[in-house]
Amino acid sequence: MPAGRIHNYPENFCNMNGLICLVGAKNPSMRSHIEGLMAESAQIALDDEIWAAGRDQAHGEMSIAEAVDWSCHFYGHLFSVEGPTDAEASPAQTLGQILARSGVDGLTKTDGRYVVVFRDKRSGKVTVCGDPVGLMSVFYAKIGGGFAIATDINSLLALPEMSREPDPSSIAGFLTCSRYKLLVDTTFYRDIKKIPSNHAVLLNGDDLTIHRYWLPDISQDNPVMVSDEEVVETARQMMLDATQDRVKGEGPLAAALSGGFDSSSVVSMMRHLDESKSRPFTTISFNFGSDEADEDDLIDAVSEMHNTEHHRLNVLEKPFFTEMDAIIEANAGPVLESGVLLLWKKKAELARLGMTASLSGLGGDELFMGRMNFLADEVSKFHFRTAWREIRAVYPFDSSTGKRTSLKKLLKANVLSPLEPYAIKNYRQAGPGKKYPPSWVQGNLVDQGVLDGNLPRAAPPRASTVYQQDCWEVFYYELLNGGITYHSIAGDGTGIDTRFPLLDRKLIEYMFRVPRRLKISDGKVRHVQQEAMRPFLPPELLRDHLKKDFHPVLDAHLRREYTEMLEPLFAAKSHLSDDFVDWDALREPYQAFLDGKAKPYSLWVALCLERWLELKT
Repeated sequence: MPAGRIHNYPENFCNMNGLICLVGAKNPSMRSHIEGLMAESAQIALDDEIWAAGRDQAHGEMSIAEAVDWSCHFYGHLFSVEGPTDAEASPAQTLGQILARSGVDGLTKTDGRYVVVFRDKRSGKVTVCGDPVGLMSVFYAKIGGGFAIATDINSLLALPEMSREPDPSSIAGFLTCSRYKLLVDTTFYRDIKKIPSNHAVLLNGDDLTIHRYWLPDISQDNPVMVSDEEVVETARQMMLDATQDRVKGEGPLAAALSGGFDSSSVVSMMRHLDESKSRPFTTISFNFGSDEADEDDLIDAVSEMHNTEHHRLNVLEKPFFTEMDAIIEANAGPVLESGVLLLWKKKAELARLGMTASLSGLGGDELFMGRMNFLADEVSKFHFRTAWREIRAVYPFDSSTGKRTSLKKLLKANVLSPLEPYAIKNYRQAGPGKKYPPSWVQGNLVDQGVLDGNLPRAAPPRASTVYQQDCWEVFYYELLNGGITYHSIAGDGTGIDTRFPLLDRKLIEYMFRVPRRLKISDGKVRHVQQEAMRPFLPPELLRDHLKKDFHPVLDAHLRREYTEMLEPLFAAKSHLSDDFVDWDALREPYQAFLDGKAKPYSLWVALCLERWLELKT
């Protein structure tokens, strides 16, 4: 397989996005490389063991601190710390003191989007980790007699002697489109690893250990035991505090505003916290040119109530895949979701408007909506009356979607499938409506040991109920290792720092402890969030209404573009991705997509992989 540095990047790209750090590396060329970056960025090494370079950007500030017994490098944003702190201290000083006093577990009381590299001078041990939630990606590799750490994988690829050999197992797992095969702790490069969200890497000489240091309570052993009104008030204050931490200062405000409940809540809180009500406020949404997809009435209601300058981005006026190469290059590999194209377009428009930071409502669905498969828990406890009452609330008609429902599908998806033992699922090689591995993945990858033939499943921890387990898996895999990653790729590539008040650590911990009935019950969702945001939202948002789905409109538009890109590949006799993709088998999902019977997930991942390999040649 061809290898090489991905092209079209300026020579100093590895100094453009975040922090790069060498720990204990003795290789002269490696040190010379970092010395050059340090000179450009006006950063200096604190001692002979840690050499670091970085650049202050909108999406992160760099600070360094040193004491007699320790040194600390910090990059990112530190929003808040529970407990007494020195208001004049830099983030590196604050976190260095916490780590010296309490170890990595002390970081569980911090909120931010950051990476920290801490060295205990007495023992020589080095701790490397991101913030507790895991909002900033951190990559590492063993090289040059030590370790290299960076917040941008391209920074590592630019280092002398860094291997660019792809990792076949990661590529094969990517093609399965399974959330359990997301690159949680690996990358598309064999020698470059990723620190998993909520984990720390501990370096002691040549030894490396990984330690999970933060986890919300997914066991429900300590549920919130107060009145519903107190839950609402607590959640409201936490959301306001989290938003305030992310809009400090007096500059202009910016946020995504889709007309959905989460983005509308964030915009409303931002203006509520603006005491003068006069800060310039830019909001932005996608426009698909269709009443079936666009939430114009809701967007206008929020924008007018809070006096924002709203911009509609007409995403279908130009070729949709224009930014595909830039995204692949920024990620140093293919991307699982084509939705990152929308994020890139939105952030690029914000940058064009002069913004450097923006707030997003990402995380609201995962924290406040709950999961319908709580029905499996009710049935397993023989609570048949409760289960039937809940089913009747969404059958034969679901008022939240405006669509008729199937009792068979409801029971299969939310009762039978969750309760089916893994061994039986694995024996049948069937996920939720899918065969594994998918037909378009080369079958010999399992025989070669590149891809595990067993049905993927979540790694520990395990919750005690189906409901809590699914809430955790969606939060950890699809949000932290999916949505957040896509925002990082688009944000780093466009220079926009995106902040997520609904992913504040304290709010996450609290909402995982809130009883399920306050999230989803009797066919309704978001009880806590709706009541908490009632004082700030226009009445249009609080009334029951059908949430529009833009994907059918987008998919219909993209059929022509997919055809233009895929037909030449189907006609080709060979492909760079032939070791991984069965292009003949891909014709079936391709035709199903053209007929409007399937989503283009398989088409996107195959196309994205092929294009990445082309860019690498």
